[in-house]
Amino acid sequence: MPRYFLALALVSGVAAEALAAARPVAQWNVIPYQRIAEPFKAGVVAFYDKPFRIEFTVNGKKAASADKKSVNDRTKTEEHWFVLDPAKFGAEDLKDRVLRLGAKALADDGTSYKLPEIVLYWDGDGKTGSKKIAWVDPKDGIDYSVGTKEKPVKTLRQAVKVAGDGGTVCLLRPGVYTAERIGGGNNRKYWTTIIPAEGLKRKDIHIKGGRTGCDKLHFKDVTIFSDITSGVSYALGGVDENSVCWLEGCLVRDKGGRSAGRSYTFGNKMTGYVTGGVTMEMGDGPRGKIVRGHLIKNISGDAFTGEDCLAINCKLDDVDCTGVMDEPAFHRSQGIQGAWTHDVILANITASQCGCNGFIGLKLRDSAFSNITLDTIGPERRFVSRYAWEMENVWFDRVKVTGQEWVWFKATNNNGNFTPIDVRVTDCSFQLPQPQED
Repeated sequence: MPRYFLALALVSGVAAEALAAARPVAQWNVIPYQRIAEPFKAGVVAFYDKPFRIEFTVNGKKAASADKKSVNDRTKTEEHWFVLDPAKFGAEDLKDRVLRLGAKALADDGTSYKLPEIVLYWDGDGKTGSKKIAWVDPKDGIDYSVGTKEKPVKTLRQAVKVAGDGGTVCLLRPGVYTAERIGGGNNRKYWTTIIPAEGLKRKDIHIKGGRTGCDKLHFKDVTIFSDITSGVSYALGGVDENSVCWLEGCLVRDKGGRSAGRSYTFGNKMTGYVTGGVTMEMGDGPRGKIVRGHLIKNISGDAFTGEDCLAINCKLDDVDCTGVMDEPAFHRSQGIQGAWTHDVILANITASQCGCNGFIGLKLRDSAFSNITLDTIGPERRFVSRYAWEMENVWFDRVKVTGQEWVWFKATNNNGNFTPIDVRVTDCSFQLPQPQED
């Protein structure tokens, strides 16, 4: 009969080699570079198995302290948060209207972790960045028009130029637009938002992806697609590794389906932020810095991977790697050339109909996995969750994996043995390898 590991059984076996390496694990749950005109609830998602608090600063000055988490109604997640009120500042008090948010997790046991600062912009007077609206009609628009609703431009490239840094691009009619070579470079401060016109829905607007050549594009309530028949591709790429992109309420898909090739949402080292929406018929999940309230459906590769990231309140449905990838995973933490994967938070995620491995990794540290349910299918294959090499300061809390074994790897020659330091497992259940017969 299958055996299931429960919390206390594993804690005694894994944490025995623990050293003083543990500290709180925390990530901002805030999309940076937003302009703030009204009170804004800014929060941190954090985990530690000992009491702690989060101290917040704004431009280096203490702003608030939160010793308990609660639901932030702006993000619909449990966080340590505070209210950033722009009325407390004035343009004359700020350099370039910048609000630098800092946060530090301080635990009762004396350990701490200081998060990297993030940048928001004060817009208390409504004068920060462009407020222009540029209208696009891919059929009847003319790119040397002024870009009004009555005289729209034809391309996203011209619309982004007309809207200016921080402006809005409004898509007038159903149809196909292109994000290839929008241009604008990486010296932009604010999000430029691309949205459908009033009355149009996500299913009406289809944007063919590509290398945009533009930083800080914010796509909202549109469909973005790649179109490959084989090989590797991505839906959106930026200027370089410093480019960021925000998808809000968007559908991202590959027209050829999940078996056409290995397709990614973000490429060319672009950093992506994903809130709401759906990724479907793609190779992998979106691999964002923040992935919140997102559905990943009908993929063939890894659902979650990467480092220094937060995925929360998400759902995964149907992974089938047939003909595309041999060993996909629910979460993969395997750095290039033996590098560490660090500061990963996955929380409140359910996964069903998954023909894939579960948790696969090498050299993972300072990470937390909480309230996760993974149901594996595919009796014709033997999927597995497996960790090898070092693992430091990782907490598995309320993780349930069914349909596959969980292996803390031990080699016959000890090369690659699982070596835990401050690994904690609480209220988890998963199937252990069956004992071999003599």
